[in-house]
Amino acid sequence: MRARFNGLIVAILIAMLGVAISLNKSEAANLGEACGGAANITCNSALWCQKTTGGQCKTADAAGQCDKAPAFCMQIHRPVCGCNGKTYANDCERQKARVQLDYVGACPKEPKAKEPKAVTPKSKTPKSGKQQ
Repeated sequence: MRARFNGLIVAILIAMLGVAISLNKSEAANLGEACGGAANITCNSALWCQKTTGGQCKTADAAGQCDKAPAFCMQIHRPVCGCNGKTYANDCERQKARVQLDYVGACPKEPKAKEPKAVTPKSKTPKSGKQQ
């Protein structure tokens, strides 16, 4: 009888622990709901968390709103710089790629690495043309 009672208590404790764990898991936010922030709320898989203001690249706990990424964009040239350092043709293209906005305008171009100058070996022949 006592073993049965102990088993029942263990089962109840395990069930209570399972409920407590499931209550701590937050459900994914839906379209238009808040995301990100200090609580790091995620959007459901069909959406992405678009931060509400630009320049949020280095702000880890910036808040945003769950939004749908566009499926296609008009071919309008109004460059924006994404937090990934890539220039997008327009803000729609950036959103389609699900990248946060750094600022309006093209990202700075990275300088190309200079190729080292070719070094010619010095000749052992004297300039006079005579060999020694």
